[in-house]
Amino acid sequence: MSSRKLFSVGLSIAQTLLRPVSGTTLCSPSSFAFPELKGAGLVGISANAVHNYTAHSILPGSLGAESYTISFCNTTVTYTHPGWNDTVNVEVWLPLEPKDWNGRLEALGGGGYSAGVGSLYLTQAVADGYVAIDTDAGHEPGTSAAQQPGDWVLASPGNVDWYLVEDFGSRSLYDMTVIGKAITEAYFGQTPRYSYFNGCSGGGRQGLMIAQRYPDLYDGILSLAPAINFENFIPAGYWAQQVMKDLGVYPSPCEIDAFTKAAVKACDMLDGVRDGIISAPDLCHFNPHSVVGQSVSCNDSTTQTLSTVGAYAVEAAWAGPRNPTGNIGWFGLNKDASLTAAYIATQCSNGTCSAAATELLSSWFPYFVAKDPDFTTANMTTAEFFAALQLSAREYDSMLAAASPDLSGFRDAGGKMISWHGLADEVIPPNGSIAYYQQVLELDPSADEFYRLFEAPGVGHCQGGSGPYPSETFKELIAWVEEGVVPETLNASSADGTLLRVHSS
Repeated sequence: MSSRKLFSVGLSIAQTLLRPVSGTTLCSPSSFAFPELKGAGLVGISANAVHNYTAHSILPGSLGAESYTISFCNTTVTYTHPGWNDTVNVEVWLPLEPKDWNGRLEALGGGGYSAGVGSLYLTQAVADGYVAIDTDAGHEPGTSAAQQPGDWVLASPGNVDWYLVEDFGSRSLYDMTVIGKAITEAYFGQTPRYSYFNGCSGGGRQGLMIAQRYPDLYDGILSLAPAINFENFIPAGYWAQQVMKDLGVYPSPCEIDAFTKAAVKACDMLDGVRDGIISAPDLCHFNPHSVVGQSVSCNDSTTQTLSTVGAYAVEAAWAGPRNPTGNIGWFGLNKDASLTAAYIATQCSNGTCSAAATELLSSWFPYFVAKDPDFTTANMTTAEFFAALQLSAREYDSMLAAASPDLSGFRDAGGKMISWHGLADEVIPPNGSIAYYQQVLELDPSADEFYRLFEAPGVGHCQGGSGPYPSETFKELIAWVEEGVVPETLNASSADGTLLRVHSS
């Protein structure tokens, strides 16, 4: 065969290889293989092309879900760790057509007791051109399951399923990433140019855990309002409920909100600006007992008198748990946080108030402490409460806490990480994030070259509140990773749309 004919045949083959392949053709289980993942074995892979899927979706740490319509390759990899008796699912949503992929991978975190929330986060990521991945860590995912742990925590009454706790704490994050990158390479013929992790609350904890334990997996990490010491602040957040239970009186939501408004009024001007926000919480020394006896008007046109019991409950939420010797069990909330959302959740009927359900906080005790689903906090004494805090730290710190200040591996891998925490967070005390960041800087004074924490005055848990929330943080992380633009401040949006700045801690 002549060289010209050889060249023509070679050109024909090359043109065939370069010809775009439809996403629908590529999107089948036969296109994918389980990657080499030590200690894990494949259960199965499913893949199907989804056209014009419409769902409401949200970026972690942003306000309000929006509707998106996407076409994607919906891939689920199911695997197990032999001997662990677990079944873990990793979702990989790939833009259906290669031309719609931006070359990046975005892993989405979960919240509360859920490792992932599925389409609520994944849809918007695919709409923006990312390969989007998440994991269920071997138990039920989603926003409802995030509020309470459920039976997955226990292998049997009295016995914790330590394998699933490890899956939830850290192991699934590594597995998810290896699987997600392998599926991406098989589908598009190349690995992602950049990989990002994005999460708030429990997802923020996951981001920190990745930076600490698997530092070379991601180029950039957003760890927003992170649940750093999950095993500490969750049971500690029940303290105000314990105080009210011991006192035998439950103030109304109206009364509790009045204490918060009084604190804001007293401390608003500490930063020199009257805006209904406590921007300098460390300087706010408002004492709730100073307004006991004052009358307040409620939305139902009734009038209530601020009580001593109400002051004690509010004080407990602000100060955090203190045992009889004065030792603090964990940080409390700042004084402009909404206390009625969880820490002092009460409900009233016919003038009588009682505790409202706080499953996120109270369900920790039956599953992680008593290891008995039938356990109730109704008869828990103060001594038993503090014993529960000690047990929680002792048994779960190594598996769930993302509190190691040593980020040298992440630094050396060239990673960049941004955190922000709303100072009016009503679920996770922001002082936990601030204390952690200080520990990181004490160990490595130049850590701000790759990791920065921003405080967002007036902002609630992941979103909401009266303060301007950081609205473009993911874009700012990408600019830092890909263009070297250091985020000295974060763009933030106020309720009226005004663009403001949030400064570094």
